[in-house]
Amino acid sequence: MPLGLMVTAGVVPSHWQVEIVDECISPVSITPDADLIGITAMTCQAVRAYEIADAYRQLGKPVILGGIHPSALPDEALAHATAVAVGEAEGTLPQMLRDFEAGMLAGIYRTQGVPRIATPRRDLLNRRDYLVNNCVQISRGCPHRCRFCTTQAMYQGRYNTRPVDEILQELRDMNAKWVIFADDNIFGNPPWSREFFTKLTKLRIRWAGQASINVARDRGLLALMKRSGCMGVILGLESPSPASLAEGNKTYCKPEDYIPLIQQIHAAHIGTWGSFIFGFDSDNVQTLQAAVKFARKAKIGITIYPILTPYPGTPIYDEYSAAGRILTRDWSRYTGATVVFQPKQMTPRQLANCQVAAFREFNSWSSILERINPLRQRATFLVNLSMHLGFRHYYHRQKKNWPDFRDAETW
Repeated sequence: MPLGLMVTAGVVPSHWQVEIVDECISPVSITPDADLIGITAMTCQAVRAYEIADAYRQLGKPVILGGIHPSALPDEALAHATAVAVGEAEGTLPQMLRDFEAGMLAGIYRTQGVPRIATPRRDLLNRRDYLVNNCVQISRGCPHRCRFCTTQAMYQGRYNTRPVDEILQELRDMNAKWVIFADDNIFGNPPWSREFFTKLTKLRIRWAGQASINVARDRGLLALMKRSGCMGVILGLESPSPASLAEGNKTYCKPEDYIPLIQQIHAAHIGTWGSFIFGFDSDNVQTLQAAVKFARKAKIGITIYPILTPYPGTPIYDEYSAAGRILTRDWSRYTGATVVFQPKQMTPRQLANCQVAAFREFNSWSSILERINPLRQRATFLVNLSMHLGFRHYYHRQKKNWPDFRDAETW
């Protein structure tokens, strides 16, 4: 996880010397040279974040913890830190830094109001360290209230956008030709989205981002997105089962609308990446295999199948915790690839096998060739092929059986 202060224009004083260490690139070297340490962590990174924080505190150094996990469990995080930032850095860090300089840094700081999203200091990162380094955040939050989602837990249905001209200037400064918009939902405010895509068209870049399926209800907006350079969208479909969508409080779209709306996106020559959550209480082996068949029928380009994870701060976590269904609070296992709760209609092993079997079926040769034209959709074809070969290689090297829905009775 990144180690260092949240460095954004107008947040950290300009006279401060700041270093960012990203453990995805290189391990943190605990050193007494730093005056103040800031650590941000998602839930799966919390264990490691606490280890680093404890090491620095043993040296007598003040530590700030922030990010989604400390925001959800601030009292837990405070046991490892001098102070905890709950919410957005722009709404907490300025006061924390003032208190640090006054020798008063301590306790839990909470974001007040709706802070302005700051422009990041990209000059503090080495672009060559990242395969994808042109990620831009244009908004925060989501207007929907899905019960499993950390975004709604963090922002409580609030959706905040940056000024359009400010984003365009950031893109010009980056001299970017290809951008990934790192937002939970680029379609959270349709009038704002229309303004942004209209102005973005002039920059002649290509981009991809995440949006709700509702974006496909407006053909004019889809055409505008394509003209602005949209190459693909990630869609949180979660499930083709009405019961599962109801359980997740994903009520703004019906499953029977999915395929017509996906077809509208494809008709606009925009690629699709579908995300399906496995493990709702209405799920069993048969319904999960049906979800894969649905994805094939819809001709979705790329899919992922994260296991339902009761992240702290979400209603699902509170419900499962009260019912005694949480199997572990080893936060490092909260990755979406491990079953950390007791499913209702399956064993944890069956649910885990369903996830891998889904990738096997969706990325099989027959599925790839029925969904993708290798000549016209070369990038999508290569992603599907890479996933197929990667899984096959892993299970061959590990001398394990690659889970297959056809063997489900033996799981």
